[in-house]
Amino acid sequence: MRFRASDPPLEQVVGRNDTLRQILTELDGVPHLGSDELKDARDRAITLELTNRFAHIQNPHAEENALWVQAKRGVLAILRVQPAKDLIEALLQPVTEEHELLWEDIVDKELVTERMRMRKA
Repeated sequence: MRFRASDPPLEQVVGRNDTLRQILTELDGVPHLGSDELKDARDRAITLELTNRFAHIQNPHAEENALWVQAKRGVLAILRVQPAKDLIEALLQPVTEEHELLWEDIVDKELVTERMRMRKA
């Protein structure tokens, strides 16, 4: 693609927030044809590492971390419903109707909180 003198200025075609313009700005502009840097580049192989900084990189352990958080929340909920000296004692206690109602309230609140968190993301 060639630009002619009659073509509109580049700013009018692509705008000031164009991705290519941002990259060229970070590289201190386009090299000039007579520059030593460009002459040297012709004689050597050039390696470019491209990273899409606009892509969201996910944590490879995100799913595992989410499971840990969910398990911790479950343990805390159990301890709120059935308080005891330790987790084993809380788990071994018999479950009453009052415990069931408390558990349902806690789970409902967690679901509402999780939905709100998902909307914000």
